[in-house]
Amino acid sequence: MMINNSSEQLPLSIVIPCFNQGEFIGEALSSIEQCRDPVYEIIIVNDGSTDPFTINVFNHLKQQGYTILNQSNQGLACARNNGIANAQGQYILALDADNKIRPAYIYKGIEILDHDPEIGVVYGDAEYFGERNDRLTVADFDADRLLLGNYIDACAVFRKGVWEECGGYDETMPLQGYEDWDLWLNAMQKGWKFYHVPDVLFDYRVRSGSMISICKIPENKKKLVNYVCTKHRDLYTRNLAYLIAEKDCLADACWNEAQQLRTQLNQAQAELEQSHQAIATSYEKIRAMESSRFWQFRTLWFQLKRALGLLTTDVLKTR
Repeated sequence: MMINNSSEQLPLSIVIPCFNQGEFIGEALSSIEQCRDPVYEIIIVNDGSTDPFTINVFNHLKQQGYTILNQSNQGLACARNNGIANAQGQYILALDADNKIRPAYIYKGIEILDHDPEIGVVYGDAEYFGERNDRLTVADFDADRLLLGNYIDACAVFRKGVWEECGGYDETMPLQGYEDWDLWLNAMQKGWKFYHVPDVLFDYRVRSGSMISICKIPENKKKLVNYVCTKHRDLYTRNLAYLIAEKDCLADACWNEAQQLRTQLNQAQAELEQSHQAIATSYEKIRAMESSRFWQFRTLWFQLKRALGLLTTDVLKTR
């Protein structure tokens, strides 16, 4: 665990909320500590975990000198807010307990934010692991695209001042999972710039039952999108024409893709039916041959030769 002993303000605080994820947090910490320089602190927020294994992990980490903040179970947004409120760093890196970061995220995040005071958020690409293994290449910042939906993960480096100015993560959402999108929209409205680093800077664990998978359930997604759009009504009203046009284009693209897939499916079904017919025809020919007098005579002839010991080894193998 890195501790900065200088009199200057600590550059970075890495905040890790955790609820019953003790089995993963060791990997998260190991990934952070690949960075050996004393430029960060780690703050773990125990969001009212009840799992005995996780509680034992926290006790062990506390004995090792890690900072553990305990709170009753109040959700992800509250846990992040609590951690950031107690952070000493100028900048914040929000890391979920089941994910990992690359050392470059620490260095590049600090360097970019130090260099340009107008940049409020630094984000990068990700590598999936777990139930999926490929790269997530994220787009450069586009305000219009952010209005259509969040594409910037919570695992980003941002100024603590951005969090303060935006009022932190929203703790009143109907469901957890879209707090980061709301924060990015607030930061955008406040005039902060976003900087995309086109490198893999963190590792995102894909697993069933995760919060993001629950958010994707249509009923839940509808509630969350409605909440965010209503909260940022003025922003969406000003961009209504663009949003309607873009959504309409996206709907057309999805419909065209569905039509292409339907055509491909119909073609595949037709080819499969032809294959079935060809196989059925072949079986009928075989059955006709086996029921013919010639085939019956041939079978009897081989049986007779076998009884007389006249069949050679090679012939027997062919039978």
